[in-house]
Amino acid sequence: MMRIGLVRHFPVTEPWPSGWVTSDDLQRWRIRYDAAEPIIGPINVSAVQWQRCLSSDLKRAFVTAKAAFAGAIIQTPLLREADVPALPTGNLRLPVWGWRLLLRFAWFTGHKSQRVERDEFRARIKAVADLLEQEPVDTLVVSHAGVMFFLRKELLRRSFRGPKFKVAETARLHLFRREQGMAGPQD
Repeated sequence: MMRIGLVRHFPVTEPWPSGWVTSDDLQRWRIRYDAAEPIIGPINVSAVQWQRCLSSDLKRAFVTAKAAFAGAIIQTPLLREADVPALPTGNLRLPVWGWRLLLRFAWFTGHKSQRVERDEFRARIKAVADLLEQEPVDTLVVSHAGVMFFLRKELLRRSFRGPKFKVAETARLHLFRREQGMAGPQD
């Protein structure tokens, strides 16, 4: 049996923006969020004796990986969150939840402002799944909420079984399994 453990990084010191903000405000917040210090807390991934650990190369994920795994950690930019470009909306102000809905709509419909990054992100998710299958050992993967959402879908597509989640909680293990002899899809 091959097991993959998905873990979202520890929370960080940069809070979500409040009030009504522009698309450019969100881009500036994202830069601060990526640079923010992680808030180290409890993490329990001991359900499995992990043989390797992959981590996003962003600090919040790597710090989480070091707290969860005692061995060498493979850092990779493949596990970074999608770099969602600003929408060309000028000075339009919306609450954060409004921007999230608008960006998701633009992302899933392939709006020209999002299409290149969306397609590149999907390719990265498949590359991570390929990397996991190249060496079929129990692997802990520490990354970000969006990566986990799409990687979960890709693992399920490749005959893994695991829990359903929309936005993964921070520092919580989501365990996926695939029985011996079960192969992924034949593309």
